[in-house]
Amino acid sequence: MATRNARIVRVGQWLLAAIVIAFAGRELARQWGDIAPAFRNLRIDWRYVGASGALVLATYLLLIESWRTMLRVWASSLPFGAAARIWFVSNLGKYVPGKVWQIAAMGAMAQRAGVPAVAAIGSSLVVNLVNIIAGAAIIAVTAGDRIAIAVGVDSATPIISTRAVVTIVAIIGVAALAIAPTMIPRLATLAGRVTGRALPIPTVPSRAIWIAAATTATSWVLYGVAFAFFAKGVSPAATGNASSYIAVYTGSYLAGYLALFAPGGVGVREAVLVLAMPRFQLAPAADAAVIAVASRLWLTVLEIVPGLLMLRRTGSRAAADGSHR
Repeated sequence: MATRNARIVRVGQWLLAAIVIAFAGRELARQWGDIAPAFRNLRIDWRYVGASGALVLATYLLLIESWRTMLRVWASSLPFGAAARIWFVSNLGKYVPGKVWQIAAMGAMAQRAGVPAVAAIGSSLVVNLVNIIAGAAIIAVTAGDRIAIAVGVDSATPIISTRAVVTIVAIIGVAALAIAPTMIPRLATLAGRVTGRALPIPTVPSRAIWIAAATTATSWVLYGVAFAFFAKGVSPAATGNASSYIAVYTGSYLAGYLALFAPGGVGVREAVLVLAMPRFQLAPAADAAVIAVASRLWLTVLEIVPGLLMLRRTGSRAAADGSHR
């Protein structure tokens, strides 16, 4: 029976991998025909691209460690290797329409690793909810009144000053973080209804909220700097300062994340980048399109490859455990 269960788990994991690859590949193929001609003259500076990839992977490790820190708030713990395996494999869920699969997978895998259900579900929800709030705050701080330019409002007659934007977003962000302990149990109930599983409603310590806020805000900054490196490595026409890249990347990522119909935010994130980069004077429209699609390919590799490697390792372990019983 144990061997049979191990085989079922392994087949299920590779089925998930096939679904992820199919959805991601399908969406990328839809865009490729429009942008392929621009890639013929592409000259990549691998120093910048390599630095970008290293920074993205370092950010992943930071987020994994912050998750482990939050688990300790719930009096739970995981070795770093096990936490990394869970984080990377569950991350594949974002390439399936409906972002709740990523949260559900993270919670289920953590429970199988011995983490109590409350800690597993609560920490997953905290990371995802606070990540959105922190991202909005980062956009306000790094973009300021340039948000008006990005959406096509005449910058000579700004509707609202930079200071007012930052102040309002800061107030909203702090309020959102303050009520997060109340909101997260409700989100757990919603996730349970969507997945058809009876998920426990966690009690969320305030300390976990603020740990997640500090870590996710830092991760947005690092992602934005990595995107700046990548843009300069792909297009010599890429210009602008780091704060603009942080604002544009964070905005595009959040748009894709909140678009539940788009697996991995594919299509939505690229559309926002193509729109925003010229308006923030980071790159001409044609170069912005190349950067957007190339960055999607690059990030897909950085997200899916580690997840599939970890998935294979998890499947092999399950088979080995089953054969020893």
